[in-house]
Amino acid sequence: MKVHELLQIELWKRKPLRGILIGFGIVVGVLVVGSGVSYVADWYWLTPGERNAGKAVLAQIDSLQNLELINREDFEAREKGLPEKLKTARESAFTLRDKGIYSELFAYLLLTESERSAVWKQKQMEAGNSSAASADIEPNKKKIWAEKDQERLYRMLLHEQLD
Repeated sequence: MKVHELLQIELWKRKPLRGILIGFGIVVGVLVVGSGVSYVADWYWLTPGERNAGKAVLAQIDSLQNLELINREDFEAREKGLPEKLKTARESAFTLRDKGIYSELFAYLLLTESERSAVWKQKQMEAGNSSAASADIEPNKKKIWAEKDQERLYRMLLHEQLD
């Protein structure tokens, strides 16, 4: 006897067994659909808490841009409270997309701080306050421009995702 015939003749005649098999099929179907929904939500859903925390951090990091025009005291005043906002963004991260947003915000901040030190080093070199050779000025300018390009990319991505 083939499996198909066995299922048709023997198993489907018994109502309790038929109910169990149908129930098992429904449970498996619900689990498959539920895991699919969970997967999609985890990768594509940005929770409201992370969106709000991310917007606050992004606005504060954006205020740190144009470092050529900002002095150290102003930069430190604008940067005040940023670690707490980043911590809030990290704690409100729930889905994988939330965690990705937090990582991008953190990288954006690190790039801004790296550019800050490069810009201030450049100002010192140009003012002659540093013992660095004039050959160091050009590579430092290239570093600043590369960091600016990376910052623009992060700013664009973050604004696109959070606005």
